[in-house]
Amino acid sequence: MIGRTVAQYEVQSRLGSGGMGDVYRALDKVLGRHVALKVLPPKLAANRRRIERFRREARALAALNHPSIVTVYAITEVDGLHLLSMELVEGQTLNDLIGKEGIGLSRFFDIAGPLADALATAHEGGVIHRDLKPSNVMVTKSGQVKVLDFGLAKLKASPRSGLDTQLPTEVLTVEGHLLGTVPYMAPEQVQGRPADERSDIFSIGVLLYEMATGERPFKGANSVELAAAILHKQPAEVDERKANIPHHLARIIRHCLEKDPERRIQSAKDLRNALEDLRRELTTTERALVPQALSGSSERPAEAPSSAAPPPARWRRLPALVGALAVVLTLAVLLWRAGGGGQDSAARHPVGDEAQALLDQGHLFELRGLTDENLAQAEDRYRRALRLDPDNPVIQGRLAAYLAAVQRHEPAAERPVEIRRLTDEALEAEPELVDGWIARGRLALFEEDLPGALRAADRAIESASEDYRGYTLLGEALIEEGRVDEGFRQLRRGTELAGPDTRARLALASLLWEKGRTDQAIVAYREVLDYVPDSPSALNNLGIIFGQQGRYLDAIPLLKRLLTVARDVDAAINLAVCYFYLDRTEDAIAAYHQALEIEPGHPWATHGLAEAYDKLGDKPAARRWFEASIAAYDEKLAAGGGRPRLLGLRAVCAAKLGRFDEALAAIAEAESLDPDNMDILFNAAQVNALSGRREAMLESMRRAIEAGYQRKEFESDLSFRPFLDDPGFRSVLESVDGA
Repeated sequence: MIGRTVAQYEVQSRLGSGGMGDVYRALDKVLGRHVALKVLPPKLAANRRRIERFRREARALAALNHPSIVTVYAITEVDGLHLLSMELVEGQTLNDLIGKEGIGLSRFFDIAGPLADALATAHEGGVIHRDLKPSNVMVTKSGQVKVLDFGLAKLKASPRSGLDTQLPTEVLTVEGHLLGTVPYMAPEQVQGRPADERSDIFSIGVLLYEMATGERPFKGANSVELAAAILHKQPAEVDERKANIPHHLARIIRHCLEKDPERRIQSAKDLRNALEDLRRELTTTERALVPQALSGSSERPAEAPSSAAPPPARWRRLPALVGALAVVLTLAVLLWRAGGGGQDSAARHPVGDEAQALLDQGHLFELRGLTDENLAQAEDRYRRALRLDPDNPVIQGRLAAYLAAVQRHEPAAERPVEIRRLTDEALEAEPELVDGWIARGRLALFEEDLPGALRAADRAIESASEDYRGYTLLGEALIEEGRVDEGFRQLRRGTELAGPDTRARLALASLLWEKGRTDQAIVAYREVLDYVPDSPSALNNLGIIFGQQGRYLDAIPLLKRLLTVARDVDAAINLAVCYFYLDRTEDAIAAYHQALEIEPGHPWATHGLAEAYDKLGDKPAARRWFEASIAAYDEKLAAGGGRPRLLGLRAVCAAKLGRFDEALAAIAEAESLDPDNMDILFNAAQVNALSGRREAMLESMRRAIEAGYQRKEFESDLSFRPFLDDPGFRSVLESVDGA
């Protein structure tokens, strides 16, 4: 055929073989364009069924109009040759694109969505493909998806198609082979039963499985074993084979692969919608996931089993200070007016209407969620109310309780002085003031005065037994004292009293997480989201848990959803860390820059950028950002932040800049302040590695791993790259009984 001119087509080269004939590249000399020319050879043209099927493909394709379905130009018979002229598609088939690990998630959706949409159009036109497989799906150089080879298509009655529907459904060809390609066939096709649209759903499910994992779901040494697997075996879940696959995607693919057609996703349109919805969740507009070198939070889950040890990212958490809009805001205000300050206290110290309105507004800003904007607005309202009535203990107590809650999670050196002054003045004027005792108790917890916190909790409960905050404070204090089960009982009692106010549930979830009860914490955070789907604290902290478990693709949609609710710096930083660990470094850099747009000079964001540029090999940019990080850490240290961790991180930045004496002095002080902190020990190992102190590095590594640090982080961190083949380095990683 090559070199011949048949009708108006100059045949130039052979492209391959389809289900119903050979395919050539040809020039249509009449229209001056290249086409794909499918030719049914004369010996096959003698077979009536072959001819009928060949014509059927032409009619099926001609009836469809979709950018992801090849366009039919003409069907011709010349000198006994039956020709089908089609759009020439140049690119790669899925066979070429799917590697051993499958394809990346972004490209997965780029292909899966149009593929499902094309199938939906075909089904609406009365066409069932019946032979979907990787070689029948092509991706052009521009990324356009094209579905090829409808040679085995079945035409079905459709209001839109107007096609001949009297053709019999064929199960076997004259050669006695099953129609279709066995690894991608639905169970009903394997059994010789009629195929319908849901058969194509099963086939696309096999394709999606292979795209996601690089493996087919069903295997066999021969076609008989393969058919048996399709009929009787359940494949492993996609997210079990590949840990970074979102669970929701695994669920969609599983529903495509149901053996009973009635239990499958019922239409290609439903499949397309499900994929589009999931992609939207994963990619909508971009609190905190920071690589280990970046964490400034002193909080982290404690007492976690070694098998669940978190990765080196120390995630910036949103505390349970606030968390949501109440279901009925008016009810929330009434509950706070009655219980927040105590009914008797409010009666003895009435608040004027203007000040009361400000207190109500501040309370609602608290309920909306712990974001920088809401915190600023709440504090502004409370301070304005206090200016209107500076000696009113109800207002003093409200501001003190708020500031005490903030202090536990965002420490500031000067804040405890103000909290103590406000609390002392308020309780002197009104000894039964619940807010006063809550403020005193939270400040006591911050200062590790557990007897003081327990006394304050008891007094809060005595003053207002219906106010959940007394029980929450008591539970926290008991847990800090080591009476964990008793503490959780009090926390759960608080959730029963809290009603629609989700702050008690957030406190419970946070402490469950800190005490290593991660599965229970996940349930508790999801309960918060059942009440308030956009709770910043629940979205952030649940995302962090998934991140610590390495489920970055499950964490990303939660963090992005948070950023649609609030323009918050920690949300952007956490998102950057997810990308950092997925090796999507450019995306990480973009998210870190977004964080700096929200809060210029933020230390975790500047340090994150430095590490990301270092990972990319852009040394000048990395140096600039390491210098900016040191300045940011110095500012944070001056404000009274958690000194040991800040010093540890600052030391890493100094070492990256070659300022080794400065780095060694900082890490020595950090270790003296918190000698058993595994994060600081990891920082010490980094600093020693960067400064060439091999023996000190090995000792810090050993201690960090013994404290629970994950071995793999030493192999992935750039600081240790010169030592990867060092026998001592390998010996420590292989011999220490750590995480």
